[in-house]
Amino acid sequence: MNYNERYYRKIMGSIGLTMLLFYALINVFAVAIVVFESLLAFFDISDVAATVAYELFYGAGYLLSFMLPVLLLKALIGKSSYPYKQMYTSFKISPWVLLLIPAGIALIYSAAYVNAGFVSIFDYSDFSAEYLWGTQSGLLEPYHIVLQFIVMCVVPGFCEEFLFRGAILTNCLPFGKTSAIMISSFLFAMMHQNPEQILYTFVAGIVLAVLYEKTKSIWPGTVLHILNNFSSVMQGIIFEKYGYDVFGSVWASVFEIIILFLGILALAVIIIRFFSKKRDFSNGIYQRDFSVAESYASCSVAPKQAVRLFLTPSMLIFLILSALQMLILLLMAVLHGIFA
Repeated sequence: MNYNERYYRKIMGSIGLTMLLFYALINVFAVAIVVFESLLAFFDISDVAATVAYELFYGAGYLLSFMLPVLLLKALIGKSSYPYKQMYTSFKISPWVLLLIPAGIALIYSAAYVNAGFVSIFDYSDFSAEYLWGTQSGLLEPYHIVLQFIVMCVVPGFCEEFLFRGAILTNCLPFGKTSAIMISSFLFAMMHQNPEQILYTFVAGIVLAVLYEKTKSIWPGTVLHILNNFSSVMQGIIFEKYGYDVFGSVWASVFEIIILFLGILALAVIIIRFFSKKRDFSNGIYQRDFSVAESYASCSVAPKQAVRLFLTPSMLIFLILSALQMLILLLMAVLHGIFA
């Protein structure tokens, strides 16, 4: 292998080990959650105190499950002879981000609808609603809304972006923007280990990766991620307020239509701007000139070699474990549909 191939192989191997650490942590965390819930029930504390304790414990465990792998990846690459690329953390954000964020959410929503259509073949939605997601109560309480925003929106938006865009994508960029975006998005989708999320999280990964690479900042994608997750929290609030019958579904649909409308409108403005005949934006919409060769595939690897070298032992183990988990969930959904 030449230098570029060895470098690429090292990065893929390090990312594979990082994903295995994540897999181990998230499964240990799942067990810890069950134990913690049992302890809360055993001590018979008030509902409010139990809710606060549970949400904070969940948020802390989730944060560690992603941030420890970030540190591992940095250590693995740092101790080698290859450079570790620091994530982009610039706070200089273009006003165009105000359009890019709703447009990105609309694209993610659209992919979610396609994904839902796919898993409906396996009666998966009913199964996941009953056994995986469940229903929450108390969402109308102000303190619970704040907790949900922190734990389900801010924490995932922060730590998932730092791992998949900040650490993984950044360190794949020397091998080409397109391959870096595809690798980080694919791993982001596999990380969810849920058939109900695999397609739309892949699309979300692409949207977030492009936004990160173009703006040269982790923060626009973090904000998009937080707002996208908050839309799911809002739907939960709507269903609790209006019920899970037709009336609640109508209000949830109205909320989704508003999100999609704003996103499509923003996307239309962006497209018109990009393809405008005048092209009067001299500095690019991201407040910088676009350089065709800017850090593009500075360490190029042939496509066939890239695929072969991507499948390091650690990466293969992670992908197999994730795929098996999704297949088991699909099988459980099928059995649930047969025997329900």
